[in-house]
Amino acid sequence: MDMEIIMVLISTTLSSVFVGLQLYHVKKLPNVLPLISTFMMSILTFGHMIPLVLNFEALLAQNPNNKNFVFGYVGWLEVNEITVRIIIMIAFLLQFRLLQLTWLSRKTSESEANLWIAERKATYVTFPLYAAGLLISLLSKLRNDGFQEYSSWENMKSYGGLVLDSFLVPQVILNLVSNMNENVLSRSFYFGTTFVRLLPHGYDLYRARNYARLVNGSYFYANPNADFYSTSWDIVIPLGGILFAIIIYLQQRFGAQCVLPPRFRGPKVYEKVPVATEVEM
Repeated sequence: MDMEIIMVLISTTLSSVFVGLQLYHVKKLPNVLPLISTFMMSILTFGHMIPLVLNFEALLAQNPNNKNFVFGYVGWLEVNEITVRIIIMIAFLLQFRLLQLTWLSRKTSESEANLWIAERKATYVTFPLYAAGLLISLLSKLRNDGFQEYSSWENMKSYGGLVLDSFLVPQVILNLVSNMNENVLSRSFYFGTTFVRLLPHGYDLYRARNYARLVNGSYFYANPNADFYSTSWDIVIPLGGILFAIIIYLQQRFGAQCVLPPRFRGPKVYEKVPVATEVEM
């Protein structure tokens, strides 16, 4: 329990730092704000908001009679619960501010209509991808764990964690649709947030080897009911997250469509270069 509370504190603190660095990035480069995916920002904002409502309150409510046995120091737990909630609140406010700035920048942009059209096209692609991921992941989990072990609501919560793990997907699609060639996201933000999202899977592998499995509902960190955790998922999900981060890096360095085969790329935009003309003397 102590180890998991420390991991929650580290993860939420790092999330706040990386969002703060992205806010600093857009302050230096305000022209990139309209190019940020509002879909991605909404996913991350909800990801910070939901734990404020459900996190420790639900855990304590599930085992009121076993609180002293499970946690040992009730007072110490309550202090850390308050600390974690404060840090999550800070991360949520920073993320909400970033979403607000992105939304407002679209309204003041000269190409507002084009940006929203691109966002809508990207959403039309992203939703089917997430829907297909939901179907595949749920079928895989039900096949491995059985229909009696988890409720439909618990399965949906697990998929919500999977969506957060793949938070960069909307930005990747938006970049392709708009043929973006700007440093929209700071490296510290997309690599750092990816690290924070993948850290629970690394911890789950470590926990499986070094700790006994806790009773259901007693997890503070890497809760099996809040994401997909197993030896295979703990390998596949980090590889996927790292892949999306690398794609964002390549798109921002070489152009959004550099990740596509040449035959599927759009027309190149060439820069006009003034040509010197000879002047008769």
